[in-house]
Amino acid sequence: MDLTHGSFFSGIEGFGLGARWAGIETIWNYEIDKFCNAINKKNFPNAVQYKDVRSRKNPIPANVISMGSPCQDISISGKGTGIFGEQSSLFFEGIELIRDIKERGGAQYILFENSPEILKKGFEHILLQFSEIGYNVEWKVLSGTQFGIQQKRKRLYLIAYTNSFEFQGAATESIFSKSFLQGEFQRVYPGWKTRWDIPKPRNFRSVNDFPNLLDRNRAIGNAVMPLVAKYLFECIKTHYLSICCNGTATVN
Repeated sequence: MDLTHGSFFSGIEGFGLGARWAGIETIWNYEIDKFCNAINKKNFPNAVQYKDVRSRKNPIPANVISMGSPCQDISISGKGTGIFGEQSSLFFEGIELIRDIKERGGAQYILFENSPEILKKGFEHILLQFSEIGYNVEWKVLSGTQFGIQQKRKRLYLIAYTNSFEFQGAATESIFSKSFLQGEFQRVYPGWKTRWDIPKPRNFRSVNDFPNLLDRNRAIGNAVMPLVAKYLFECIKTHYLSICCNGTATVN
């Protein structure tokens, strides 16, 4: 498959790692944090790095774009001002970049991740934005424990796909695949049959030198879970094959 990936608000590229595991190359990312940029340069040396989404650098059109936009104004521990808050409103800058990339032949799929609190703090505006620039949208709240991860960490995941696709029997089926979800869970921890078998999360704050690891722990704490990202990219690959390839190709 020749799908490519670009990301906004990349953090340490949890989405990028998930894309790699799904066989999709990350060709560029936007991240303003210096520590995260250093990690991304090491792990994705061939990806073009941009810093601020407001700079509008006209990146190469990627097929799949991910954006875990800032949640400071949305999460329970945040300011509570919602999608129009100072940080979280950067989502709209991402939309303008997506609009441009779509006009240049890319952005067939968009992945969006955020706290489930966004359902109460402006989610309708997000749906409206995707609708206005020509996308169908599906969303689901997923937990790390569904994938055998030792962390509950519920997050809302949205997949948008361009309404220019000519549907061939796939329009009535959800883009979220149950088979991938179950398969991923069984593959990672085959001995755990239910989420209740998973041990309680460990507390990394017990580490004695926590202040010296602040940047690292903050970056990890803000990262998208790569196993969940891989699942989402696999869902996109299956959807893409069913629409664009008549289901004749196989997913690696």
